[in-house]
Amino acid sequence: MFRWLLPVLLLCGGVSGAPLSPEEGGPSPDAVWRNDFSDPENLGKEWKFDGSRFMVPRTNFRIAEEASAVNGRVMVVEAKRSTGVMLAAPSPVDLERYPVMRWRWRVIRPVRLAPEAEEVDDQAVVLYFGDGTLIRQKSVGYRWECNTPIGSSALLKYAAGMMTVKAFCVRNRTSPVGEWITEERDVVADFRAAYGRNPNRYFIISVGANSQYSDSDTRAEIDFIEFVPRRKPPEGGDGAK
Repeated sequence: MFRWLLPVLLLCGGVSGAPLSPEEGGPSPDAVWRNDFSDPENLGKEWKFDGSRFMVPRTNFRIAEEASAVNGRVMVVEAKRSTGVMLAAPSPVDLERYPVMRWRWRVIRPVRLAPEAEEVDDQAVVLYFGDGTLIRQKSVGYRWECNTPIGSSALLKYAAGMMTVKAFCVRNRTSPVGEWITEERDVVADFRAAYGRNPNRYFIISVGANSQYSDSDTRAEIDFIEFVPRRKPPEGGDGAK
């Protein structure tokens, strides 16, 4: 796991009910672990800030009440010409049985770029899943971009090559603003395809936003993050991504 972190930060272990059904984008009843930010002190107890740059403001993370959230609270992610991520280490998850990360998010204020402009390395919100050490970190990232086509991906390196990210564009400027969207990604399959091995059972998840290059003022919200089993494809279907 990330040895440069504080000791493992255990996230909330309980899985509570919710008004939305899974078919409506709500939590899944077979989730092995979930963080729904229902505890207003969640960030202070269970997450660690990281990723700021010298002379660049920090992205702001906080818990706020939100009536449309499944349990009435969300993680708010606001980036005003800033950068940063919040890191957390979930209590051990059996990734062989529960390899799919599932989450509900929305963007209120997206990154602002002209439609014909070249994409900069800014995202209104991004979720990372990965493992590693101080000198070698690998992750996969699911980004809410601006002009990048949905479905595209790239292998990116940061910190003089110490950090490698396989970045996937899952949403962009064509995605609805202010509307909740529930995502599912087989993070184990994505990680294995990117790096040729399965992730360490002691892994890190991160929520971030960056707006320093586009001079944007963004706001996004995360309703919940959970891990669920792979879904069996319907008869005659192509299977899950």
